[in-house]
Amino acid sequence: MDSTSRQQTDALERGELPPLEQVRDDVWALAQPMPGGHLAYSFTYLLQDADGGIHVVDPGWDSDDNWARLISALAEIAPGRGGADAVTGITGTHLHPDHVGMAARLRDASGAELAMHGRERQALERHRDRLLDLDEAAGRLEEWGVPVDRRSELAQFVDRSPAGLVLAVDSVLSDGDVLDVPGFRMEVMATPGHTPGHICLRDDDRGLLLTGDHVLPTVFSGLGLGGGTPSNPLADFLESVERMRRYGEYEALPGHGYRFAGLGGRADECAEHQLRRAREVAEVLAASNGASGEPAVWAIAARLTWTAGWDGLHGFQLLSALTQTQMHRDFVRVHGVPAA
Repeated sequence: MDSTSRQQTDALERGELPPLEQVRDDVWALAQPMPGGHLAYSFTYLLQDADGGIHVVDPGWDSDDNWARLISALAEIAPGRGGADAVTGITGTHLHPDHVGMAARLRDASGAELAMHGRERQALERHRDRLLDLDEAAGRLEEWGVPVDRRSELAQFVDRSPAGLVLAVDSVLSDGDVLDVPGFRMEVMATPGHTPGHICLRDDDRGLLLTGDHVLPTVFSGLGLGGGTPSNPLADFLESVERMRRYGEYEALPGHGYRFAGLGGRADECAEHQLRRAREVAEVLAASNGASGEPAVWAIAARLTWTAGWDGLHGFQLLSALTQTQMHRDFVRVHGVPAA
C-alpha cells in the first residue's frame, strides 16, 4: 500500500489538516476536522458534474468552522454559483456524525437531496429515540458479566442515539445503483460491517473507489457500530471486504488518513486483522473447555490483547471492546475457528 498524495501524507505526519486537494479534473478532497481522537479529520469528496454543480459525498462533522470550510471550497471549485446553491446532491457512506453530521444543514441550505443506504435510514429512524431503556441496558451488561461497580460507567453509552443525526434521508441507495451525477458513473457497492448499511462508491472511468470507513490506510475500522442487525457484522465485513480485492488497481479515497494505491493488499490486511481477533477469542473459549460453562463476554475480553491494555479501557472504549468481543464470540460459534 502506497500513498498517492504527498500533501495528505505530510499533513498527517505533521498532525496538520491537509489542504483542499484536486484528485481528478472534477474530483476534490476536503479534510473536515472532527472532535479529538486519533482520526482528527474526515474527508469530504466533492464531485463537479458536467453542468458545473457539486455533488457532496460525506459533508463531515457539523460545526460552524466546518460549514465555513465547505462553503469556501464550493466557492473555489464553482465560483459564481452561490456557495451552497452549487450543491446538487448529497450522499452519505454511513450514518456516523463525522461523515454526515453536517448533511442536514447542507440539505436545508442547498435544497439538495440526501441519499443513503436503506439500512442506514432505518437505523437513523430508530435512533430518534434511545433503543434501550436503562433496565434493558442493565440486563445486557449483566448478561455480559460486567462487574456491578463498572455498570454505571457503561450504561450511559449503550445504544445511545447519535447526537445531531435526526436526518431526513430523501432517497435510498442499494447495491448496484448509480448516483445521479451528470458526467459520472459512480456505482454503489454495499459493504456492511462497520455499519449495516455502509456503502463504497466506485468510478470505473476514473479508477477511483471511495471507501468511507470500510478500508482505511492507517487504522482498522471497528465493526458493528451502526445498531443491531440480525447478521453478524464480522461475517458481513469479511464478505464485503473480499469485493475490494477485485478492484486492487483502483486508487482508494478513504474517509480518513490519505488516498492510496494497493487497495487489494490493504483489504487483505483488514480481513486478517479481524480474523486474528476471532482466533484469539477461539483460543480463550478452547482453554475454558471443560470448565463450568462458557466464560462471559467480560471474562473473554479481559484475556484478549488490546492496544490500550485491558486496564486502560474505560467508558465508550470499554463498551466497544465488549461489543467487539461478543461479535467475535458469536462468529466463532457459527463459523468455527478461522484458518491462519
